[in-house]
Order: sequence, then structure tokens, then C-alpha cells
Amino acid sequence: MTDEGWKTKGAAEKYIQTVDVVAPGRKEILSIIARLAAHKASDIPSIMDIGCGWGDVTEEILKYKPHVSVVMLDYSEEMVGICKDKFKDNPNIKVMQYDLNQGLPSLDIKFDAVVSCFALHHIEFENRVKLYTEIRRTLKDEGIFANGDLFKADSPVLNQWEFDNYINWMAKQLKEKLGQTYEFSDLKTRQLDNYRIMRDMPGTIWDMCTDLKKSGFQFVDCLCKYQNLAVLAASNN
Repeated sequence: MTDEGWKTKGAAEKYIQTVDVVAPGRKEILSIIARLAAHKASDIPSIMDIGCGWGDVTEEILKYKPHVSVVMLDYSEEMVGICKDKFKDNPNIKVMQYDLNQGLPSLDIKFDAVVSCFALHHIEFENRVKLYTEIRRTLKDEGIFANGDLFKADSPVLNQWEFDNYINWMAKQLKEKLGQTYEFSDLKTRQLDNYRIMRDMPGTIWDMCTDLKKSGFQFVDCLCKYQNLAVLAASNN
């Protein structure tokens, strides 16, 4: 990846402190992904958590499947360090630093589910079908891929409206939860700058559906959408 923002010291800690405030419906998105992954898991469950951040998806899955085996991947050295410390006493969890723009690492494992939350919009567009293809190949026959992520609207007009609506929502959240007050125009500029620095590259839900089909998945569904966030799931059954 070339998103230098994630290499900045303290970037992971800042994200951890603010994401629940500024990401609409985030806890429900985590719950949907975790419940789906746990539902699909076999008697000896195995999960791959890609773009794992500080491990909140894996933590949620462990509530349902305490003995699950998880391989966690993230680009950020800071996030990987946090996860290694957090799960150091769990022998079933392996944490690796890896750039998903290169696809997936070679692992002699088939997974019940591959999960991701708020990460894949950092992947370069030209690398997405390749990554999804490798995800499909690493899944068991009954496996599922669940991704919660940032998306833009298909219509430029609706996309602008949805973004402005998000800025208004976020301004209220920051004031109520953190006591921070921003003018609409200032907060909008800050958010656009943050997208640029962190190299956020959201596509539309339809873009991802098309790419998942190109990668060989037979079925793709949108399980929920709230403002600019959604959960998509793909499988072959």
C-alpha cells in the first residue's frame, strides 16, 4: 500500500479512540459480520480476519466461537503490535503484517469465513478482483466472505447528499460524545483531507458486487446499509 497515513505514529490509536463516534452503525455492523462468521463455522472453526485493525471483529467472533482459530492480517505495524499484545495468551490466533494489495499470503489452510471491517476501501481498485479471487480460493466449499466497509453512492448527486448528511451527523456526534464543536464547512474539509491522507478509495456497492462476481463468487448480497457504510456477503452456496 502507499497510504502513508497508516504509517504515521499514533494513527492507530487515534482511529481506535474516534471510530465508534464517527462510524454510523458500527457496532451493529461488527455484530452482523461476527454472527454470520460464527454461524458458518464448522466443528473446528477457522477464520481469516483481513485488515484486522486492533482485532475488534475477532473479539466479537470469539464471543460466539471461543475456540475459533483465526489468522489476522493488517498493513499497519502499529495495529499488528496491538493485536499481538491483545491476543498473546490465545494460541489459536496468529497475527501477521501484510499488504493486501499483494493478495493473500500463502497458507495451507481452508477457512470457514473470511471477514473484514472498514479496511478494503484502502485497496487499489486494480487489485480488488485479484484479492477477492484469492479470498474465494482460500474458503471451504461452504465458506463465506463478509465485508463491512465504506461505500459511495452510485449517483454523484446522491453521493454528495449522503456525504453532507454524514458530515452533519458526525458534527452532532463529536459535540455530544467528545465535546468538540465544528462548523459544517470546516468539518467537511477535515474529513476530505483525512480521506486523502489515509487513501480512502470507496467504490459503490454495485462495484463490489460486480468485482465479487468477476472473482467467481456465485452469490452476493447486501445484508445492511446505514448512511455510507454497508455489509456485503459473498458465497457459492
